[in-house]
Amino acid sequence: MDLFNLRLYDFRNFSEIDVQFKKGINIFYGDNAQGKTNILEAIYFLVFLKSVRAFREQELIRHDRPLAFIKGMFNSRAGPVNRQVTVYRDRKKDVREGESLKTKWSDIATNLGAVYFSPDDLNLIKGEPSGRRKFIDNLIYQIRPGFYKYLRGYQRVLSQRNSLLKTLKNNGHIINTLDSWDEQLSEYGAQLINERLKVLYTISDLTLDYFKNFSREGTDLKIKYISSVDCSDPESLKKNFKKVLREHRDKDILRSYTSVGPHRDDLQFLIDGKNVKFYASQGQQRTIVLCLKFSQRDILHTVKSENPILLLDDVMSELDIHRRRLILEREDHQVFITTTDLKFIPDEIMNRSSLYSVKSGVLR
Repeated sequence: MDLFNLRLYDFRNFSEIDVQFKKGINIFYGDNAQGKTNILEAIYFLVFLKSVRAFREQELIRHDRPLAFIKGMFNSRAGPVNRQVTVYRDRKKDVREGESLKTKWSDIATNLGAVYFSPDDLNLIKGEPSGRRKFIDNLIYQIRPGFYKYLRGYQRVLSQRNSLLKTLKNNGHIINTLDSWDEQLSEYGAQLINERLKVLYTISDLTLDYFKNFSREGTDLKIKYISSVDCSDPESLKKNFKKVLREHRDKDILRSYTSVGPHRDDLQFLIDGKNVKFYASQGQQRTIVLCLKFSQRDILHTVKSENPILLLDDVMSELDIHRRRLILEREDHQVFITTTDLKFIPDEIMNRSSLYSVKSGVLR
């Protein structure tokens, strides 16, 4: 899959750009705070229809302007996709493909894909468990959109169970009503954990292979799924989850929230048996995240028969020459890179790349 044209109007600090891109490697260079990352964000937004950075979509609109317009023309194996998104200050965004307004997720083309890496992704290692859960859940959704119903169903039942727990603090006589919510929560939760475990099995093997290639240290990397539910037998997940819910019922009533389940689970990264979060160097942590992202790319390619666009924000300056070459050695996918200095790009890579200068919201 390739993006061959991008048009922006009043997006972030860009008043207007209309640029053609080539297959292969495209490099945006310039000083910090000039707009390089904003271009990657625009591409990500076109693919996923959500921002990789903004808390509110209105933050994408240029200062004092009423709306932002983002349009991309993609080539894919299934044919061209012409997608445009208008973000308004005072109402919901609208999404069009060709001349057709899309109002349902089920009507939107699903063959677009991208993988984004930025320095903030180190939080996958150093941050809270919620970020790691979000990473694995987003990956599952990209390859199995039906997963969304389990996730939404689980969140809905969890919210209702928590509301009931608050009520039970003062109305203990209705405690038996928890049984029906536990039944539903364990049903959705078992599906959720099972999907996570299947994807984690695949991404763990791929990540280990990349790590061995990237690190050259002969170390062993493992990714473990940490759960309050016994996950040793997929067939028993629902039964085990119900058992744990029952065991924690008194505590949950006292605290007025559900203390166990996939909404509390985590991923743990281990190098030679030691927790990466506490014992690995920042360089090792960065390498692991890169390996995760490359594994994500490979999984998406296998499932969709498309090479997702690779978006690399300010990654080259932190890597040695060996790792820089490894990142860019594949030529079968489109890559967009930001850098403050072209000296971080190996000469043999530079010679086959398209270069774009970015300064004060102007692309040249």
